[in-house]
Amino acid sequence: MKCAGCLKVTKNASVITCTSPKCEKTYCSYCINLTSVTGEGKKCWKCPECSASKKKGGDNTQTPIRPNPDSQNVTMRKKDVSDCQTSEAEIRELTAVIARLTSEFSTLKTKLEEVTHSLCHCDERMDELVRGMSANENRLTKLEKRDQEIINLHASVAHLQNELNIQAQQGLRNEIEIVGIPEGNNENLEHIVKVAAQKVGAQLEDVDVDWITCVGPRRLAVPPNVPDGGSRMPRPIVVRLLRRSKRDQLLKAFKSRKTLTSADLGIIGSPIKIFCNERLTKENRLLFREARARAKTHDYAFCWCNQGAIYIRKREGKTATLIRSKHDLDRHLPTKEDI
Repeated sequence: MKCAGCLKVTKNASVITCTSPKCEKTYCSYCINLTSVTGEGKKCWKCPECSASKKKGGDNTQTPIRPNPDSQNVTMRKKDVSDCQTSEAEIRELTAVIARLTSEFSTLKTKLEEVTHSLCHCDERMDELVRGMSANENRLTKLEKRDQEIINLHASVAHLQNELNIQAQQGLRNEIEIVGIPEGNNENLEHIVKVAAQKVGAQLEDVDVDWITCVGPRRLAVPPNVPDGGSRMPRPIVVRLLRRSKRDQLLKAFKSRKTLTSADLGIIGSPIKIFCNERLTKENRLLFREARARAKTHDYAFCWCNQGAIYIRKREGKTATLIRSKHDLDRHLPTKEDI
């Protein structure tokens, strides 16, 4: 509190307050000699201003307050110096705290600027990624359309190839293949074919034949002492007939006698079994060969060709299945890889 005499702020507990209702000023022990004031006196004590106003002769408020003669017996306060030292220490500590906070704020500001720069870079990078993803989506859409177009083109090509194969097979509807007749020098194919037809009970005239020839590259002769690895098999003889009914008659006659060999035709050498089949295109011939191999693996009893079409049957009495393409073959007679 503030002393009304010396006008200093004091923390001393030894103070006295004027009891006048209109005054209530407070004085410290430096300004008022409190040793002469008793406890009862404090209850009615009035400050010098209030006391002087009641004296005769006017106001003596300008009269200086006399010092306390017993002041030498009073312990002087040393609290002011300690208070100043404490305040200085607090100020220094507060200054250090403010400096530390300033440094931390500066560091935080630097980091915040770095983070802001990084975020700006991230935004730019995100924009690039979004543009790249949009471009990739457009590219994928185009690729999907292209893939669908390629699938459609493959389907169209397969359909056209199948149509061409059907037409090519129709062009061979009057031809047969005779396999197993050995080749010789200066041989007469027409005579050999007529003899073979006669041996199976069919009559073949010149007017029935359009042309006869051997197909495929000519095979070199193999000495008899070399083991037969299939290379001795002679080239097939293709006979084109003028009427399909004659072709069917010859096929039926050859199937009725499956034991015909080259020896039955008077050909010198090791006897070779003679077969007569329909003339097939290259695609159908490969498909027929694969169908026979798979039918044997799947225990199918029958695999045959009729009018250029390939059929398979599990056993006698079962319905025959038509094999038109490799897809049908994989569906009905799948391999281990397909399973």
